[in-house]
Amino acid sequence: MTARNQRVNQSTAQIPAAGAIRCDLGQSRQILSRSLLSSGLPGVPGGLGEILRINPFASLFAASLIILAPVNAAAQTQQTQSTAREESVSVRDRDRPEYDAPGRRLGSFNLNASLDLAVTSTDNLFAAPDGAPSDVDDIYYGVAPNIALSSDWSRHALTFDAGARFLSHEDFSSEDADTHYVRATGRFDIGENTAIRGSARSSHEVSPRTDPDSPFVGAPVEYDRMDTGVGVTHRFARFNVSLDANNSEYDYDGVQSFRDNDESALRGRVEAELSPRIGLLLSATADERDYNNSPQFNSDGRAYMVGLTLNTDLMRGEVQVGQFERDYAGIAGTVDGVAIQGNVEWYITPLTTITVDARRDADDQIGATSGEPYVTEEYGIRVDHELLRNVILTGSARFGNRDYQTIAREDDYNEWELGADYMLNPNAAVRFRYQHDEVDSPAYRDYEVNQATLGLTLRL
Repeated sequence: MTARNQRVNQSTAQIPAAGAIRCDLGQSRQILSRSLLSSGLPGVPGGLGEILRINPFASLFAASLIILAPVNAAAQTQQTQSTAREESVSVRDRDRPEYDAPGRRLGSFNLNASLDLAVTSTDNLFAAPDGAPSDVDDIYYGVAPNIALSSDWSRHALTFDAGARFLSHEDFSSEDADTHYVRATGRFDIGENTAIRGSARSSHEVSPRTDPDSPFVGAPVEYDRMDTGVGVTHRFARFNVSLDANNSEYDYDGVQSFRDNDESALRGRVEAELSPRIGLLLSATADERDYNNSPQFNSDGRAYMVGLTLNTDLMRGEVQVGQFERDYAGIAGTVDGVAIQGNVEWYITPLTTITVDARRDADDQIGATSGEPYVTEEYGIRVDHELLRNVILTGSARFGNRDYQTIAREDDYNEWELGADYMLNPNAAVRFRYQHDEVDSPAYRDYEVNQATLGLTLRL
C-alpha cells in the first residue's frame, strides 16, 4: 500500500469510485494540523461557529499574531537530513515533534482541534469574463473551526471529525456562505491479514464560482451531500486484494434541483509485489449515476486499468493506464477513451518533495449551465521545500482540458499557486497563498482570477 493510500483524504470532491476512506492507526491524530497547513483557503467545511464581522475579526487576527511568541527556528542539521532519508516521507507529512500540535488525551482517544482565521483578496469575485459588469474585486474573511477524535488502539481504529467554514464578504454579502460536515471512519481488523473499513460523511457545500459550469450571476449554488462506503482488504503471500463499495447522494437547493442525483460505485483492486520496491496493480471500477429529476442525464460507466506501485527510498506512488467507457441515457450515447490515473511523490532531496499527478476520464457530473458530459484530461506538479524546520515553501501548477462530447465546446485551463507556511509553535501557524486561475473557453467564457490569502491557524 502506498503512502498516498495511507493518508486520510479530506477532499470533499473525491470521486466515490476512488475507494473508501481509510483510517490508519496512529495517523488520524494529526488530520487537522497537517491538512490546514497544506490548504490554500481557510480550512475545510465542518463544525460550529459564528460569522465574525470585519472589525472584530481584524482585531482578533492582529492580536493573535502579536501575543503568540514564535519558537526559534533552527537551521537544518546533518542528523535531521539523515533521519529524513530513512523515513522517506514527504516534506509535509514529516513528523515535527517540536511544532506538531500535541492534542489532548481522552482515555484511549486523542482529541485534536483547530481554529483557522483568514483574510482573502480577490480581483474577480464571480469568475466573470473580462470586462463584464460582474468582473469586480472584493475582500472576504473566513473562520473555520475543526475538531477530530481518533482512537489509539493496538488493533482496530475509529475516528470522528467535524468542521465548518464561515465566509463574510466586505462588499458583496450575497456571496456569504456557510459550509459544514461531520464524518465517521473506522477499521475492524480480522486477524493479521484482513480488515474491514467503513465511512459515513454528511456535508453542506457550495460550488465555487470557478466551477467549469457555475453561473457567474445569481446566488451561490448550495447543496447537501451524503457519502457512505464500506470496503474489505486481504493480504496473502505477495498479494493485496481489496473491494470497495461507495454511494453518494447530491441534493441541490432551489432551481439547481435538476442536478439531484445518486451515484453508486464498486471497485476491485489487486496489488502484486514484484519486489519490495515495485508492484503490479490491476483495478476495475463500475459505477452508476441516476438523476432524480432529469433521467436523460443518467449514465453508467466502467474502467479497467493496469499499472505499477512504487515504494522506494526516493519515490512513492502509483501510475495506471487503461480504458474507460460511459453510457448515457440521452443523446450523448457512449463515451470512451484512454484512462489515466497517477500520483507519485519524488523525494528529490531530504528537504524537497516533488509531487506529480495526472488523470483522464469521463466526467458525468452535469453542470449548472451546460447539461453536457465531457472528458477531462489534467496534469499537475507541486514542489514543497523545507527552508527551515518550521518554514515550508510551496509552489504548484496544474494544466487541463475539458472536451465536451455533444456540443462544440472545449475548455483549456491552468492554475498555479505560490505559498509559505510558518509554524510559530505547536499551537499556532501562519500561512500565505497567492493563487491564479485562468480558463480559455470561447464557447462559454474566458476569465482570470487572482487572489491572495493570509491566514492564522490556532491548534489544540
